[in-house]
Amino acid sequence: MKNYLRFFAAILLLFAQKLNAQTAHNFQHNGINRTFTVFRPAAAPTGAKLPLLLSLHGFTQTGPQMMNYSQFNNLATQHNFMVAYPNGINTSWNVGQSGSSGADDVGFLLALIDTLDQWYGVNQQRVYACGFSNGGFMSYRLACEASGRIAAIASVAGTMTVSTFNSCAPQRPVPVLHIHGTNDLLVGYNGSSGFKTVMEGMAYWISFNQCPAEPEVIDLPDLVQEGSTVQQMSWAPCAQGTLVRHQKVINGGHTWPGFNGIMGIGNVNMDISASAEIWTFLSQFSLDGGTVGVINTNSSRPRIFPNPASGEGFRIEAPGFTNANILISSADGRICYSGRHKAVDEIFSISKEGISPGLYHLVLDDGRKRSALTFIVGP
Repeated sequence: MKNYLRFFAAILLLFAQKLNAQTAHNFQHNGINRTFTVFRPAAAPTGAKLPLLLSLHGFTQTGPQMMNYSQFNNLATQHNFMVAYPNGINTSWNVGQSGSSGADDVGFLLALIDTLDQWYGVNQQRVYACGFSNGGFMSYRLACEASGRIAAIASVAGTMTVSTFNSCAPQRPVPVLHIHGTNDLLVGYNGSSGFKTVMEGMAYWISFNQCPAEPEVIDLPDLVQEGSTVQQMSWAPCAQGTLVRHQKVINGGHTWPGFNGIMGIGNVNMDISASAEIWTFLSQFSLDGGTVGVINTNSSRPRIFPNPASGEGFRIEAPGFTNANILISSADGRICYSGRHKAVDEIFSISKEGISPGLYHLVLDDGRKRSALTFIVGP
């Protein structure tokens, strides 16, 4: 009887762990104990197959540290997706570079996807990868070697290693977002003997994805005067509905834009949230060839005015939008406002009642296209 009770208690504990939003797990892969943390929104229906984001830490870092500075858990709760924060062996990913882990990390990450599908349910058409620095290098390796499993990738401060670049052989066009500071002292914007320049990496995907040679270039608003700005370059339309985008953080360091804590080296840009930009970009795409919701990339991009917002509120000038869902979240991922609005002459009017001063992110979605903007609310 006691053995039965112990067994029953163990089953209850395992079941309770899987109901928790955030849990630490491990399994053996190639004889090595691999560890990872998983965040699944507590409100997600049991058995629902959610999109999955593999969030890969930088060199010397861990999955929990990546979870802390990316704050993807807040976005996952808002947008109903699952995040996995795996740990590299000896805090490193095997990206074919001197000093990298020698582990089969591609195999491990693919096994992780399947394991999470068995445990929780994963939408295998919508699995994404992103990473910082060494984790960004690894995201590119996944795009090259596992494009049949990874719908789209994003990299912050991590380019393509020479090894990945030379052996890259995707099975399909892969949407790519790359965010990188021009003053990155660890992974230089202009490359080194071990990794390619940012623009060499962009050129590879522009060519492979059959994108236009000339990008749409937008200087994003300088919302916070911390010494850096963001220039966004988008190459589209590309083959199979893909998109290549580069957010060039002028004077930015080896950091994660939008994180106001201590991490990385150099200037941290606060005009954008790398996490919000990554999910907004990645979540458009699916392996089945369609786009979930196309981000508006034409020159008539919506804009918010006045910015900073003052007085009673602000307006959104949104060419092409008539009715749309509007979601406003704070820089730390908290939802501050959500509602459906009808435009008058392609302009939405929003009250700032209940929204305290600070930096915010706004998503405009009419079911066919979507735009993401950043703005400031003044006193």
